[in-house]
Amino acid sequence: MKKIREAAKRLAIDGEHEQVQSILLASLSQEKTIIAYHNLADLLKEDERFNEALYYARKAVAMQPQTYYPYALLGELYMQAGQIEEAQQWLEYAYTLYESPVVAHNLAYIYKRQRRLSEAASYFIRSYETEDYGLQYAVECFILADDLANAQQWVEVIKHDKERFIGAVELAELYARLGQYAEAAKWYREGYDSYAHCGEWIEDYVWVLHQLEDKEQINAVRTAFIEEMNAELANLSEEAQAYEWTAEEIQEEECRLKASIERVKVAHLQVGIVSESRPYIASRCFTFFCPMHDQGFGEQEVDV
Repeated sequence: MKKIREAAKRLAIDGEHEQVQSILLASLSQEKTIIAYHNLADLLKEDERFNEALYYARKAVAMQPQTYYPYALLGELYMQAGQIEEAQQWLEYAYTLYESPVVAHNLAYIYKRQRRLSEAASYFIRSYETEDYGLQYAVECFILADDLANAQQWVEVIKHDKERFIGAVELAELYARLGQYAEAAKWYREGYDSYAHCGEWIEDYVWVLHQLEDKEQINAVRTAFIEEMNAELANLSEEAQAYEWTAEEIQEEECRLKASIERVKVAHLQVGIVSESRPYIASRCFTFFCPMHDQGFGEQEVDV
């Protein structure tokens, strides 16, 4: 166990993944323990070696640990693998052992996929203890469920939480989806000077302005954006040379810039503001004995 503690400390401080993996494998060759299996799975997860991580996570869970860590990690890894039913099984069990906000977030994502929207919203709200976008996702679920009263209530909470404010453009999107276009335009203007300009949200801003029939502002925003994108296209060769882009990377960037221009040109044809499909997988360090992560969420050590 002393070597496992040393490995966790070395990983946190120096990030020596290969050496830590060797230490954990050596430990397992001497004694099969929950913590060694689990820590190895968490290490491999951080390296995005999800299939290998799943192998060791299953080994840890097979030893029936009494803490929620291994079950939460196994559920997260199944989500990464797209095996949602398996993920749900282990995440729900982990949540019975300890009501972790991270686990709540991942369960909420699964419930949203299953169109259990009220449940998903409630779990996203629980996740807000640690997950900054929990309330935003909860509001999206309420809107999809046509529960506009709850959506409005939680939008107001988001707006007044200054310490963990999600951002002006994100808030604008929620107001737009609620049909409150004047409020949405206000927040888009708030974010305009501080956010990078890209077609993904500028087109939404232009669409909102169309709902308000603000032709002057539509022309101003659209013209400025198109000029900005054209300037980036003109400087593309110089940029590519500075960053040593490949021909494929240059082509991808050119296509992205041109697509952004087209998106903003036809923004008025949108049906509405719809969040793009995003994976909501929440993750954190689950490594036992890690000196870096917060021990405040039920992470008792396994008695081996």
